[in-house]
Amino acid sequence: MRLEGKVALITGGTRGIGRELVERFAREGAKVVFTGRSDAGNEVAAAARDRGEQVVFAKGSAASEDDVRDAVETAVKEFGTLTSVINNAAATHLTGPGRPDTKVADVDTAVFDEIMRTGLYGTFWAAKYAIPHLTAAGGGSITNISAASSQLAIQGRPSYQASKGAINSLTRQIAVDYGGVGIRANAIIVGFTNTGGAELTKMIANEALMAPVRKTIMLPRLGLPSDIASGCVYLASDEGEFITGVLLPIDGGLTCHLEMPDTSALAALGE
Repeated sequence: MRLEGKVALITGGTRGIGRELVERFAREGAKVVFTGRSDAGNEVAAAARDRGEQVVFAKGSAASEDDVRDAVETAVKEFGTLTSVINNAAATHLTGPGRPDTKVADVDTAVFDEIMRTGLYGTFWAAKYAIPHLTAAGGGSITNISAASSQLAIQGRPSYQASKGAINSLTRQIAVDYGGVGIRANAIIVGFTNTGGAELTKMIANEALMAPVRKTIMLPRLGLPSDIASGCVYLASDEGEFITGVLLPIDGGLTCHLEMPDTSALAALGE
């Protein structure tokens, strides 16, 4: 098992990518504490314990400094140390079609503030309170879940994109400031990923909506939460011990190209 001996804190772990992270880390041998606002976390933890895995749910919001600090302390109290932090929590209930994170001139300041507190501040707090424990453990790994839209803008969701862009910068800063004590910090740049949510499922079933999305992806399938989890396991494991300050795209090639017309037919037209 690739994470045997590791103790991981995962924020936003009750569904989607976060739940996959919890399940994969536990399956790979890590002891896991994870957070979330929903009581569904109790079911995730119970199922893991039934499989013989050591998983604890610490209910709380990434938008609360007290909740984040308590989650870090829970990990250390339950398992004696902390070696890995994965910051996945985001205020997704405020972003997306029909939700209040629309365009800059229309976004309420309270909405912007909550999205930033959950994504950026939550990441900052988790790192802030975890770093002393990671240092005491002789080093460790912080992996922040970012998004392709932090690098290539899409319409709408300015608060979400701003939070992810700031997370990218914070990731590099942690890598620079704490590499000397053996702490590595990296971010995963997530592309179009089928997390199984109701809205996304409807979108995927509508090929008129999906056709332009598929053109941006260089591989013949959509991303899955398991793809993101694989990257996080690698970065948290000893296999990734010389990797820090990296923004790792797991996006099927979405951010590696510009969407341009296919000009290969021009040669047949002559001069």
